Amino acid sequence: MSDDAAAQLETWRALKEQGINGQFTMDTEIGNALSGRCEQLRLALEDIRSDIVQLEFLSGYGGLPSANDLRVKFQQKAVGGAPHHPDDNALARIDQHIEIVTTMRDAYLAAIGKLEVVDQETGQSLAGQGEQLN
Repeated sequence: MSDDAAAQLETWRALKEQGINGQFTMDTEIGNALSGRCEQLRLALEDIRSDIVQLEFLSGYGGLPSANDLRVKFQQKAVGGAPHHPDDNALARIDQHIEIVTTMRDAYLAAIGKLEVVDQETGQSLAGQGEQLN
């Protein structure tokens, strides 16, 4: 994770903890609006992530060695990273943004006392998905 992204994540984690502890509060209507916007952004980022995953195997570059080199580099930039930095790819960056936006949403929900409700809904959703797998 880049230093800037890591710093942002730590800031929002701290605000989430402050919300849980009652030190960070806000008007319920504002908190709902902000958390709703974060959820919209998170869903949009998830859509982008799905598109990026499809770039793992590219084709149509031709048979020249230089074309193959380009194909490999583009695939690495999409999902693979470079040997010296495996997280240097679009997929890792999008995952970082998803984590930050999710933590932002949770911080706003904690600030208005609704984080526990979201955690319970997520747990029920995951339990339902697990039952479908069995």
